[in-house]
Amino acid sequence: MMLWPNATRVLQRMGLLPDILERSGTSTHFLVRSSSGAVLMSIALGEFEVPAICMRRSDLLTVLLSALPREHIRLSHTFSKLDQSNNKVRITFENGFEAKHDVLIAADGIRSRVRSALFGSSDPIYRGYTVWRGVASYEGDAIPPGANSETWGVGKRFGILKVGPAKFTWYGAANVPADHVDGPRGRKHELLAAFSEWHEPIPELVAATPEDEIRKNGAYDVAPLHRWGKERVMLLGDAAHACTPNLGQGGGMALEDAAVLAKCFAKESSAVVALRRYEKLRRQRTRHIQQRSRLMGQIGQWENRVVVAGRRVVTGLLPASLFEYNLRRVYSYEI
Repeated sequence: MMLWPNATRVLQRMGLLPDILERSGTSTHFLVRSSSGAVLMSIALGEFEVPAICMRRSDLLTVLLSALPREHIRLSHTFSKLDQSNNKVRITFENGFEAKHDVLIAADGIRSRVRSALFGSSDPIYRGYTVWRGVASYEGDAIPPGANSETWGVGKRFGILKVGPAKFTWYGAANVPADHVDGPRGRKHELLAAFSEWHEPIPELVAATPEDEIRKNGAYDVAPLHRWGKERVMLLGDAAHACTPNLGQGGGMALEDAAVLAKCFAKESSAVVALRRYEKLRRQRTRHIQQRSRLMGQIGQWENRVVVAGRRVVTGLLPASLFEYNLRRVYSYEI
């Protein structure tokens, strides 16, 4: 997962950034390339007091969990229902365990059970393409130092992100139905066939990834909610504003949410008032990220060859400074 400066800034204020940097790869610029390898645009990531990095989600969770007392973490509990009364929220889990608290913050993802309990069932929206991901070792010279990249083709994209010394995570996106089934020879063979003629080291990265370590997920988001919570229950992260993975901001938005929520609790004497203030402060920014990410995905997945040719020309002509300015607006966000 990508953690851009708006996210690493939060981690720095938590005192966790040094541990994060030991488990990640930093990036100084982002390349947009054609399938032949031609660089259409080189976007500088800006000079911030914190870096842009990429790391495994599991490593981020390890660092976050290490900062919390073990007795505050309970695993293997599946949410069932909630009730609000007498200034408390009672949460019931499928194993029969019950708990009462002043508030409930639900960060339970794009298919949030708490969101369904509050507002009724709502299915995530499939946006027409699926993303395959993997991690591979690579020691060649086809990846410029400090560069992450995304390569655009016809109805397909391929991204390369550094996660450590000689270690890269990659993703391939293709327009397929939501119920797409792996071919009889497996995901790896399918991806190698789809990207066989693309520039180095795309085929090499796929080939170096074990078949059983290639992950596959549809690109989904959710329609903007009219409300994120009721009384003493509030949604956070993807449960409130899931976006497609085109800006690398899903994790960053959740970290921002958490920091803003903590600040609201610190400033407000009433928990309910703090929850309402948090929602008000976060709604406009997260909606903007949702919309912008969806648009970038649509542009990247165009499959009309004439339109794709035009996209390649326009991308090559547009000044990188225009994109850098827009990105700075996203990355400069202060809690």
